Amino acid sequence: MNIKKLLEERAALLAEAAKAETTAERLAEIRARVEAINYTVTELRKDEAEAKAKEERDAARPANGGAPAPTPVVVHDDAKVDAQKRAAANAEAVEKRAKALKSGTKTTLEHRAVASTSTALGTVASGDITPAFEQVGTVDKLVNTVHLEGTGAESYEKPFAKTIGEGDITAEGADYADAEPTFDYAPINKVKITAYAEVNEEVEKLPAARYVAEVEGAVVGALRKKTIAQILHGSGKNQLVGIINAPENIIDTKQRKTIAAIDENTLDDIIFDYGGDENVESDAVLLLNKLTLKEFAKVKGSDKKRAYEIVIRGNSGTINGVPFVCTAKLPAFKTVTAGNVYMIYGKLAGYELAVFADIEVAKSTDYKFKQGVIAFKASQFVGGSPAMFNGFITVQKEAGAEAAKTNTETPKAGN
Repeated sequence: MNIKKLLEERAALLAEAAKAETTAERLAEIRARVEAINYTVTELRKDEAEAKAKEERDAARPANGGAPAPTPVVVHDDAKVDAQKRAAANAEAVEKRAKALKSGTKTTLEHRAVASTSTALGTVASGDITPAFEQVGTVDKLVNTVHLEGTGAESYEKPFAKTIGEGDITAEGADYADAEPTFDYAPINKVKITAYAEVNEEVEKLPAARYVAEVEGAVVGALRKKTIAQILHGSGKNQLVGIINAPENIIDTKQRKTIAAIDENTLDDIIFDYGGDENVESDAVLLLNKLTLKEFAKVKGSDKKRAYEIVIRGNSGTINGVPFVCTAKLPAFKTVTAGNVYMIYGKLAGYELAVFADIEVAKSTDYKFKQGVIAFKASQFVGGSPAMFNGFITVQKEAGAEAAKTNTETPKAGN
């Protein structure tokens, strides 16, 4: 295999993964392929290093009865040079960031950089720190992100189409039929999300790349967890506008379903009630808790076989070919109270996440100096709102007659 071609394929896959229209199912396929490419490239480079070492050993031995060896031919490989330059630049950037953090200097992390290093596409395994199970999720990486860093903007408006008019037959000389389309917009205001974390001073002894990864994991992960909760549950009042709490001019009440039990018809009841009159949408994604996915797995048909074919790829996969993404920020079906949302179905690109400023990280050793604890705090300015008319359908648990009157609000736990 050719390393250059593999690297080109990986770059194309990463570019595809960054696109808003990439589905969760395709993203899972990209992750798997990128991991395979990374492994193959590593093995090929090992083989190259071993071959080079052998050549050097052979060159050290007298050849041709001690006669001078022929002059080697040097082949210039542009791809290898470019890769080396990029690797060197990345290593230099990481080194600078590590030095800034270790010295206590305030530093910033680009949202784009965080996106590429905080997902399964670019995870670097630690040689001396065993990671915990994944606790952040990926919903914030699947919505549509608009970068407003450096613009000085305090708010942002995203317009969207609502309806298209229909023409009519008109008599000669009569006025043309009204067929005006209607539009609306989603206002997105800037809010500040913060996180604080403490780490043991032994972390300071780690190499630069590992040190930066641990600090980012401690504070950036916390910021992302809150952002995901806000994308789903934000109230819109000094918060992001969450999908569940979207105003009716964006998601009308017909898009709020009530389902009492997960059975063999549940998926059809969601899919066919979503979207416009003309199409059964094929690029929508089901958001649900991992334990709700378990309820789908338990459903049996009249033949006692599983009613749903579930393919799992980490926190995503498909149910009968329909893409899903698991998130702990939605309650499980068994534990959710009546009248509250436990599943969301829709086009994740229909949610607009605005990044107003890069993540800012600061370090302090003063607070727990005696215990040898280092404190980090991070902040980021973001905003968000559903920005597609009826882009999502929410599924709530069936409520009793009394609960239906009083339980119209969505869960507050994720806010």
